[in-house]
Amino acid sequence: MVFSCVTRNMFSVLHLLALVLISITPLCSSYTPSDKVTKELVVQLCSKPTLYKNFCIAWLFSDPKTLTLDLHGLLGMVIEKTQGFGFRTIKLTKGLVNTTTDPNLKMIYGSCLTDYEQSTKGIEIAKGYASSKVYFSAFMAAYKAMMAISDCETLIEAQPIPAYFSRRVVMFERMCSTGMVFSKVLKEGK
Repeated sequence: MVFSCVTRNMFSVLHLLALVLISITPLCSSYTPSDKVTKELVVQLCSKPTLYKNFCIAWLFSDPKTLTLDLHGLLGMVIEKTQGFGFRTIKLTKGLVNTTTDPNLKMIYGSCLTDYEQSTKGIEIAKGYASSKVYFSAFMAAYKAMMAISDCETLIEAQPIPAYFSRRVVMFERMCSTGMVFSKVLKEGK
């Protein structure tokens, strides 16, 4: 149990260091919200520090709408898709909490449910800021969302959790991270 607490605190410190690195490292100031999204732009954006490039590229190109948007619209789409995924996972997690008979799993799912609810609320806040083009606030809200779900990710590490649930947690964290970095890119471009 002590190891779990130490591990959780270590991951929190690592995420805080990532935020500091992202905050002080300019990603690129040549982007503007009205830039047309191209394949090249997606690859450039998905290559930014802290993003999982292969995930980001595959996720964005899986939606045919991606190449019809401008950069502001792309951020909106990322946040919208992240929020939808979060809502679906909350529903799934509530079902797991209600159906599992293992008390340890019930506690883990319950904790992750709280983290998903906090994280999805953060994404909802980021959505409002992004639509109003207040990109720094969208960045901060997406960061808080990523931190909330990373708590669940830390909790389930080395636990006998079904792989499909672990994958959803990792995917959601990567989605939150993408929204955070894209908000940062737009904040710098203004």
